[in-house]
Amino acid sequence: MFSIFKKDKLKFVSPVKGKLKSLDNVEDEVIVNRDLGDGFAIEPMDTKIVSPIDGKVTLVFKTLHAIAIENEDGPDILIHIGLDTVRLKGEGFKSFCEVGQTVKKGDLLMEVDFEGIKDRVSSCDVIVLAQENVDFKILKENQIVQCGEKEIVEVK
Repeated sequence: MFSIFKKDKLKFVSPVKGKLKSLDNVEDEVIVNRDLGDGFAIEPMDTKIVSPIDGKVTLVFKTLHAIAIENEDGPDILIHIGLDTVRLKGEGFKSFCEVGQTVKKGDLLMEVDFEGIKDRVSSCDVIVLAQENVDFKILKENQIVQCGEKEIVEVK
């Protein structure tokens, strides 16, 4: 009976402006196979990355290429910024969050100089992965979504 209320809280907002796509269209076998969980990806068209959920930051990688957030009302997530970005050692990234910080949907987490790093990485895709066994339905696949836009995906 109460599952209808919980389902509403599992909605994500877009972490960045860009083209929303399925993980099937990411150029990384581990992501495509969902070895790290299901989720979605966005080809970024802006530098600002915001929290797609309400929760608490549990990990910010030293290289700033990934952030883990404990979700208040659903699956914990990992935001992975680009592919092969770990080797940049934080260059081109500016963090606005820290471990233990409570965040709300739309709070600024990171700014990334995608223009400056795009020639040194295999992809600039911003990838959001659930750290629990859930499935995502992409509601606006291959469409441009705005940063903070609602109803882009559904958790099934």
